Amino acid sequence: MKRKVVILCVFVVCISLFLTGGKPKLISEDEAKKAGLAFINHVFDLNVTEVTVTKSVKAGATYVDGEYKETGNEQHITFYAVATPPDQYGLSDYMAFVNAETGVAYFAEKSYSLVPKMTSEQYKKWKKAYGSGDAQTADFGNLINDCYVYGREWIAEKFDLQAGILGSVDSGSIFDDNGGSSNFYIVIRDGSIYHMTVAWPQMIVMEVTILNQTRPTGDLP
Repeated sequence: MKRKVVILCVFVVCISLFLTGGKPKLISEDEAKKAGLAFINHVFDLNVTEVTVTKSVKAGATYVDGEYKETGNEQHITFYAVATPPDQYGLSDYMAFVNAETGVAYFAEKSYSLVPKMTSEQYKKWKKAYGSGDAQTADFGNLINDCYVYGREWIAEKFDLQAGILGSVDSGSIFDDNGGSSNFYIVIRDGSIYHMTVAWPQMIVMEVTILNQTRPTGDLP
């Protein structure tokens, strides 16, 4: 009797896989909305309640020796974009990505339109580092160091890390007429990897991504 029950269960599973094409079950829009809202509010210390939810699919990617490679074995990534209502130009102040298979929110960003103007002291700091506006002669040292220090402290506190930080890896920094920003990875001893973008000298987190989660972020490994 037990053998018949086991065979029947296997048969039911096989039929289910056949009907679904072996594809994993995706979370609902309501579940994605809840996860995305929670992540946006947590990352940026907000109390947002109104968002739009859009499901999208992006081709997967293989990252080999610092470059993207097409191996033919990449799996498509299904995700939800959870964003605050767009303005008249179609731009949102805040956005998050949610893994449609796991339900994990792994990316959040805020619009640069929300970055306040530099104070007089911040302007002096920016002017000293940026100089004449030539990127070849600009002093990126202070910008990068300030953002690294700030980012490491912010990540540890915001995500209540239970393991130490191994180090930070540069992902590119820029100056512009409104300040500057630094992009970098933070590697944790438990294997977690975060990517951050910090606006400088205002020291505001603009983006955070949990790289250990499947994501559609095209410009990140």
